[in-house]
Amino acid sequence: MTRIFFSAGESSGDMHGANLIRAIKEIDPAVECVGLGGKRMEAAGMELRHDLASNAIMGFVEVVKHFAFFKRLYVETVRGFEYEAPDCLVVIDYPGFNIQIAKRASMLAIPVVWYISPQVWAWKRGRVLTIARIVEEMLVILPFEKRLYDAVGVDCTFVGHPLLDHVAATPIEGLYREGMVIGLLPGSREQEIGRLFAIMVDVANGIREQYPEARFVVPCVDEARQEQIRSIAGDFPIETVIGKTYEVLDGARFCLVASGTATVETTLFSVPMVILYRVAPLTYWLARLLVRIEHIGLVNILAGKRIVPEFVQHDATVSKILPVALELIADGPKREQMLAELRAVRDALGEAGASKRAAVQILAVAGKGSHG
Repeated sequence: MTRIFFSAGESSGDMHGANLIRAIKEIDPAVECVGLGGKRMEAAGMELRHDLASNAIMGFVEVVKHFAFFKRLYVETVRGFEYEAPDCLVVIDYPGFNIQIAKRASMLAIPVVWYISPQVWAWKRGRVLTIARIVEEMLVILPFEKRLYDAVGVDCTFVGHPLLDHVAATPIEGLYREGMVIGLLPGSREQEIGRLFAIMVDVANGIREQYPEARFVVPCVDEARQEQIRSIAGDFPIETVIGKTYEVLDGARFCLVASGTATVETTLFSVPMVILYRVAPLTYWLARLLVRIEHIGLVNILAGKRIVPEFVQHDATVSKILPVALELIADGPKREQMLAELRAVRDALGEAGASKRAAVQILAVAGKGSHG
């Protein structure tokens, strides 16, 4: 029996990992899936060894604080490889931890497939060479990433963006199509919600003064984040919903969005937005030294220019964000231009079917590594 070990470390990795596992099991239901990830991967049929996704830790400072935890998990994971080697290791993004376990797997002659490249084009470009030494196959989801890996001789396939599959597979009931809905998407992690949501509420207050009829809807990843969001909102009238991000995006006129996967999801629904981001001061300072890209929003990186305004760190203030938000909510040339540019980015992401294309490649590699 083919046995595949997975490692995904945050909410988006858990979502893409779950779709990937379902696609693998559609092709071969007998494949045994085990590993690190989250509840969605578990629900898709993976034996969950540790829930990394629910307590995702991001940022330089935050990772250093949790070093002992990651060391313990690393030792536990690689001991498992030594005791019972899987036919293939599939790592999903989350490079800090995944590079370490992939290196060890490679030394143990376990084939490694990397699904969803780390953002090597943004910082730590030397990681391309590290990854080249340890992976059997690279499966990328952004069209320009393939050139980076081709240049260093890595077997690399552009499989398309798995969010297209996720959107296609998610039934939309139209729960938020009535009235003017403004989506507030502060991210899935406790840290980023803590830094961003109060600003979003202040901007929402300004929008409400202009549009008293507006409904402010916040999709939450789970009950703990829902409680955190309600606590920060205080008396401000928000509606919260667990999951159902796509229902909110389906009905939204405009969104305030934390930088990350949600910017691509909002793009797929052609909803005008602004991007906000704040991190720990030391993390921001280090990022300024190390990161070599003009934009932080993935939608802007894909477009190759700033089509969505970004408000990062000290620029994430009500006085700067509110006038831009009001201009994008109102009918006018700025809104029309953004809608056209969002559609162009959506078209560049290719066709649905990324999960199935990735599954086929992974099963081929696992077949080569099979000892059963």
